[in-house]
Amino acid sequence: MNLLKQPGWFRALEIATGLLSIVLGVLVLIFPSWGISTLVILLSFGIFFSAIRSISLVGYSGLSKGLRAISVIAGIISLIFAALVLVFPGFAVLTLLILVSTALLVYGVGRIFLAYTLKTMASWIKGMMVVVGIVNVILALVVFVLPGLAVLTVAVILALALLISGAEILVSGAIGRTWLGDLVEAAKDELDAK
Repeated sequence: MNLLKQPGWFRALEIATGLLSIVLGVLVLIFPSWGISTLVILLSFGIFFSAIRSISLVGYSGLSKGLRAISVIAGIISLIFAALVLVFPGFAVLTLLILVSTALLVYGVGRIFLAYTLKTMASWIKGMMVVVGIVNVILALVVFVLPGLAVLTVAVILALALLISGAEILVSGAIGRTWLGDLVEAAKDELDAK
């Protein structure tokens, strides 16, 4: 396994975004009486920080241009949806949840795509990325398929997704080593194979 030592700026960003995602997820679980609109706005901040983390990979020169582009595109789409929720909180609650869920869906699909694309990465790392992606996709789809579900329940489900994603980001930043080493090596292997 090739655990790449993270640059200090990236490690700090991962720790900060992971902690913020976890804190916001916990706040949503502890204080559900704040009102659904507040919950959705708090959740959109978590998506916002996850999107910033995804966009920040553009500065990680060890990754191929294609992988950096995919990460940036997924981050920008997530950032746009999270920003829409923050700028226009007067939207109907269901619309806000759909926007946040769409961002969560895009982020989850991005995680799955990265794991699928890099065939030489360690299987446990690919597995972790796929599980996080699948959980995010499933939780987002719950909102789309069952919109009549109690809005509070949906907010709690999204909070759990923030906790799971935040934990993944936090662990990577806290240990100072990341699965990106395998990502870089797998990308190089993919390029060499062509």
